[in-house]
Amino acid sequence: MLFSQHLFELHNIAMVKSKQTCKKSTGGTACRITLPVAASTAAVPVPDELNVREPSEHNEFCLICRDSSVGEDRLFLCSTCPQVMCSHCMDIPLASAHEVEGDDITFVCISCHVGPEWHGRTPYLPYFGFYRQVKPLFSSFLPIRATLEVSLQSQLSSAPTLMLHLVLVNHDVTSSCFELTADFLRPYFPSGGSEFCTVSFDVGSASKIDQYQLATSTIVQSLMSSNWARVVVAITNHTDNEHGDPFVGYEGKKKKSYVAARVDSVFDILLTPWHPLIHGAAESYLWLFSCGALINNLTSFACLQQAVIDHRMTATIGFNAVRFQPTFTTHLLLAFAELVIIERLPILTAFPDMLGQSYKLGRHSDVFLLMPDNSGSLAVTKFSWTHSLLRPWVIMHKDYIFECKNDNCRKRKRPGACWISVVLEPTPGIPDEEDMII
Repeated sequence: MLFSQHLFELHNIAMVKSKQTCKKSTGGTACRITLPVAASTAAVPVPDELNVREPSEHNEFCLICRDSSVGEDRLFLCSTCPQVMCSHCMDIPLASAHEVEGDDITFVCISCHVGPEWHGRTPYLPYFGFYRQVKPLFSSFLPIRATLEVSLQSQLSSAPTLMLHLVLVNHDVTSSCFELTADFLRPYFPSGGSEFCTVSFDVGSASKIDQYQLATSTIVQSLMSSNWARVVVAITNHTDNEHGDPFVGYEGKKKKSYVAARVDSVFDILLTPWHPLIHGAAESYLWLFSCGALINNLTSFACLQQAVIDHRMTATIGFNAVRFQPTFTTHLLLAFAELVIIERLPILTAFPDMLGQSYKLGRHSDVFLLMPDNSGSLAVTKFSWTHSLLRPWVIMHKDYIFECKNDNCRKRKRPGACWISVVLEPTPGIPDEEDMII
């Protein structure tokens, strides 16, 4: 009796409450359709011959203090590389302050001086910086007022960079990590040369594809006037949980439910109009912000690999979390912006350091790096985060143990965390239409 009365009182006092909030993950379900790729992409005007744009100007920031120059400070341009050093970071003798700006003076930055010594190509010698006819301008070495903390391979580049964000229609990307990365880069381009562009796509029918092609061609023509050295493309959309097909928008005029299509056809429609910019740049990168079904499904992953080869991106980055949340990639993107875009390190060289700043992403998803080469083959590398106690992948997957470079993980002397890399066998290919029937 008392128990029944207690339940009655609880029923009258409170009820279980619930609510709905914004969904951040990128999974879902959608009906597959076949897109008219051949008819749509054939009408896209692409120049017969594309001139690859190589940046030739010097950096705009000192390689030591990472700042520009104002007032009496000067940026001295290295004669052997694009890097610069400011007068504030060098203790130039007052008596020679005007002499160093003479037409017959050559300047060599500290990085170009230390590099050959580090690799054993030249003996260790004092750094003089300024030279006249190969002879040091000063009688004693040139003191540096700060510590050089960047890699000998890196620089502080302001080569023109275009960031293009392709977003599925009605997909909420307010304050996206990709836009945050563009904001992070903007101060490095005091003279311009940085552009961020967001394009919403709805290509669920032939007429909508034509509209997308027309709209993008106008944007491409306006952007072709700039000399883009790097083009970074991000595609944010949902993918079908079972087949890994990317969503393409709505099939009809009524926006009831999304439809999806095969990976290669979606890429052909979305990326082909941008080829004049992508192929005209010295470097191009593609970030895929969609759920892991795109990679976890073997057929869609094979189509993705073939699309990466066909569209000739320098590198493509994808993720395999089942309910992937792009916000987890913020630190990885910011590290990419600093190391690859600004310091100009090759992405394969910079990737371990990029991942080192992204351990929370590792708890959410593995990271895949796809890089084609000039011969048409593809290198596919999978990166997984591991911890000797929390996530001991080295024990669970014996084939990974040789990839882990962390001695603490390998020898188990003490708990440790690291990223491990596994080189996968590429499997690019497009299945026959009969095999794709659901």
